[in-house]
Amino acid sequence: MSLHFLPAMIISITILILLLAIALQRAHDLAYVITGLGLIGAFFSQCILLYLPNSSDGLFAFSPVSSLLSLLMLSILIFLWLQLYAWLAKQTGHKEEFYLQLLLVCLGALGMIVSEHFASFFLTLELMSLSFVGLIAYSQDKPVSQEAGIKYLVLSAVASAFILMGIAILYLQTGSLAFEQVTNEVSSSSSIPLLSTTGIIFILIGLFFKLSMVPCHLWVADIFQGAPLPSTALLSTISKLASFVVLWKMFNLGGWQHDHIILEIIGLVAVASMLIGNLLALLQNNILRILAFSSISHFGYLLILLLLFNQDADLLENAEFPLEALIFYLSAYLITLTGTFTVLMQLEGKTKLKQLTGLFWTRPLHAASLSVLMLSLAGIPLTIGFMGKFYLVTATISNQVLWPLPFLVIASVIGLFFYLRIIMVMLSSINQVERSCASTTGERASLWFIIAVVMGLGTFPALLAEIIKHTVR
Repeated sequence: MSLHFLPAMIISITILILLLAIALQRAHDLAYVITGLGLIGAFFSQCILLYLPNSSDGLFAFSPVSSLLSLLMLSILIFLWLQLYAWLAKQTGHKEEFYLQLLLVCLGALGMIVSEHFASFFLTLELMSLSFVGLIAYSQDKPVSQEAGIKYLVLSAVASAFILMGIAILYLQTGSLAFEQVTNEVSSSSSIPLLSTTGIIFILIGLFFKLSMVPCHLWVADIFQGAPLPSTALLSTISKLASFVVLWKMFNLGGWQHDHIILEIIGLVAVASMLIGNLLALLQNNILRILAFSSISHFGYLLILLLLFNQDADLLENAEFPLEALIFYLSAYLITLTGTFTVLMQLEGKTKLKQLTGLFWTRPLHAASLSVLMLSLAGIPLTIGFMGKFYLVTATISNQVLWPLPFLVIASVIGLFFYLRIIMVMLSSINQVERSCASTTGERASLWFIIAVVMGLGTFPALLAEIIKHTVR
């Protein structure tokens, strides 16, 4: 068996050990330690595998790019795991199963990132999606959490049905389920058959549900608001990372990007997501709903990069630059979003804007870190979010796909309003100082770490850019 399976094997063994530990004796401390050891072990094993040669076994394909994306995913999970113990300790009911479902999500996401076959992709997708149902509905004493879990279950089933229908149509047309073979079979024709285009559209609809892109976006705000905060953090980062990687793989292989129908759908969805996501976020008074709708616009920005692959025009004479820009922007957004949910978890459920009033005067470090994160999401200079948008715009101009840029600028200006609104609410004065519990040393360390990473990579982006460039090439 290839060494590339080592991280997934470590996570699988950790799941079995945790199951045995829960069966023998429930202990929150033990479950936390077992989960952490498994995630850290998988992280370090993934680091070792980062620059190994490409490898494929038919179902999974391993490359330095997939290893880097897996490393990003494991880094996010480890950081969220560090915040999880304190949050779960304040909750009622059993806590150990939350760690179990987190590991199952990790295993499913790892499989999706390296999938090279529709069978492995669909099985790992369902493993991840069904684990999220339990995570979203985990708070048994909160009816809104149960409602969110049922909504996600139904909509996830609908999305899976669309994907499965698309896979069946492609299999009918090509007689294969391997990504590369399907794309080669389709692109070998002088024109892409209508049946294949139909199958691709069905798969795109399912993935748009998973990524909450317009017009498949109406569920996202209710799920973000109703789910427990750690579950929302996992759903907005891990699930979307894995789903977008699959979408990129499909678009990067073969000749999909030469089908004008697919290009028009991607372009229309990108523009609609950028504008509608930010316009809906303007109307919200809950920071979770703001983050839900703004995530639509951020993945709309990322969709633009899919239009750049395998283009003939390239002013930079660097065919790999669109992929570098995609990984950098994706990393910047997910790092910023992980930091935002970390701060919200430490603020003990203060998710309404009026609850953040005067936060600079009661919890200045939390307010400062949340402000830096909002500025990063808005794309303000000296933050990693700005460098992500710089990469995106540079790649778009380099490949001479200029028509989305006006929409990107308009959407960014709209987004600037509600991100700055959150900062102004925290800066506003309050009549009576609210008493709040003192932050622990671990909380303060994590907040300073967030500020250092977001501003450090924004000031010195080469620290991340060189790793991405070396990996891609």
